[in-house]
Amino acid sequence: MLKPYYHLMRRRGAASFFAAGILGRMPISMIGLGIVILIAQESGSYGLAGAVSGVAVIAGALTGPVQGRLVDRFGQRGLILIGSVACTVGLAALLVAVRADAPTWVLYLLSFIAGGTRPQVGSFVRARWTHLLGRGRALQTAFALEAVGDEVVFIVGPVLVTALATQASPYAALAAAGVLGLAGGIWLALLRASDPPGRGKSDGAEQAPLPWLSILLLSLIGLGLGATLGGAEVITVAFTTEKGQAGLSGVVLAVWAFGSLLAGLWYGSVHWRAPVERRLLLGTIALAITLAPLPWVDSIWLLGAVLFCCGMTIAPTMVAVTACVEEWVPPERLTEAITWTVTGILLGVAPGNAAAGHAVDVWGPSDAYWVPFGVGIACAIVAAASITFARPKERFAHN
Repeated sequence: MLKPYYHLMRRRGAASFFAAGILGRMPISMIGLGIVILIAQESGSYGLAGAVSGVAVIAGALTGPVQGRLVDRFGQRGLILIGSVACTVGLAALLVAVRADAPTWVLYLLSFIAGGTRPQVGSFVRARWTHLLGRGRALQTAFALEAVGDEVVFIVGPVLVTALATQASPYAALAAAGVLGLAGGIWLALLRASDPPGRGKSDGAEQAPLPWLSILLLSLIGLGLGATLGGAEVITVAFTTEKGQAGLSGVVLAVWAFGSLLAGLWYGSVHWRAPVERRLLLGTIALAITLAPLPWVDSIWLLGAVLFCCGMTIAPTMVAVTACVEEWVPPERLTEAITWTVTGILLGVAPGNAAAGHAVDVWGPSDAYWVPFGVGIACAIVAAASITFARPKERFAHN
């Protein structure tokens, strides 16, 4: 299963920009949690902590497509350097503001700056794989590897933040997110050989049309995936707390992420004959099916087993979304298109958290799992609509 990834890493420069991409993506899983821990401890208000953290997430989602378009036109190096420095400065200013008990609007502003300037490293690295490999089977393996990288980031990041916050200081936890992002960004920016060249304004790149209906539907699937991830996380914490084992919530969620990691590795090692659209539809259907038993689960260990199965559908579905973008979008606008789907995932987390939290209050943790199940059904419906009504006639890749 690992042999295709071994061959990928032997490509010139691949191991370096993959590692730099992992490091540069660490703030994704660290900033939000770090802000919540810091502000909750200093102010005593989880409401304020969640709101300030949410601003950073929304800012990143809003600026992502803009970053993608700029990168497609001018290349990655300059934007990564500027964004990495600006994000780190914004986080440092936020630390000072919290320490100085600054007004709430200052916290919101600095959170928006930090989140909005954070480079969209995941999208940039996927564009580098396309530039290095061209279109075909090896690229699908690379996209699967990136999905595994995302899971690694979301396993390691929260553990690192909580460890630093409890063993050292919540200020150190958020500072570490900025330092890691800055180091990864500078490293990635210095790898110029793998940087896809910008196409400027003169060669028609700006005029290449995007299939906006297709991008919209794929982004909606991303929105559903984000809502499923955010909602199930909140409900799982509530479930383990209700069972008197709140400390096991992190273990259960890690099992979920591990399932996604394993499935991502397996998915990328298979030579698929089925069209990517069919894989997307089957992935969303499998997600809904594996979410269905959750309302009837009555033990933490059974919950872990079911969530492990759910996790095994996450990475393959995410890879299929990216692969659809890669096939349906002109290559000169690939980064921008990928950032739209990433934006969908990011924007889905917050309403998923909110809806799940409300469902827990009204119905209790077990019945609240109907919320992610409903979202999974909606993802499958949107996937069916996207391949039926919005599949572009022109293809830009053949697997």
